[in-house]
Amino acid sequence: MSQPITVFLLDNVDSFTYNLVDELRTMELNIVVYRNNVDARMLFEKMQLQAESGPVLLLLSPGPGAPHEAGCMPELLSMVQGHFPVLGICLGHQAIVAHYGGTVGRAEDVMHGKSSAITHTGEAMFAGMPQPLHVARYHSLMALELPDGLTPLAKVGTTVMAVYQSDDKMLGFQ
Repeated sequence: MSQPITVFLLDNVDSFTYNLVDELRTMELNIVVYRNNVDARMLFEKMQLQAESGPVLLLLSPGPGAPHEAGCMPELLSMVQGHFPVLGICLGHQAIVAHYGGTVGRAEDVMHGKSSAITHTGEAMFAGMPQPLHVARYHSLMALELPDGLTPLAKVGTTVMAVYQSDDKMLGFQ
């Protein structure tokens, strides 16, 4: 019998974080939550140790502010790159964009609790989803420029709503 995935969730001090935790627990995943003020090296070492027993994923939560203001998150992304898959949501998505050299800045329109119809590639996680797909949005920052290494998977107009870095297995959802 295979080991369940252990999700190391980096909490960027956001009220949505424990909605994610509760939902992930329904999937019978092992969830370990750390605030973004922990030492990045310590967390990376815990992930390495856990990986000896089974698969590990790093989940970067939403949060306030810009990616460079999110505690240990930028340093941790550099450490895990190429070692562990990463899923970034909202601020986590923006951190992935910034990590690879993209530009993150103020959204033209603040999107707090608004719905939008995104267009997507129809591949992988979007397979079988309606086109366009109506999603809830809650962000005031966004990816302004994507680096060459990131593939856009979904957009609203010119606003990138999902990215993927295939070599390092990093996926971000705005």
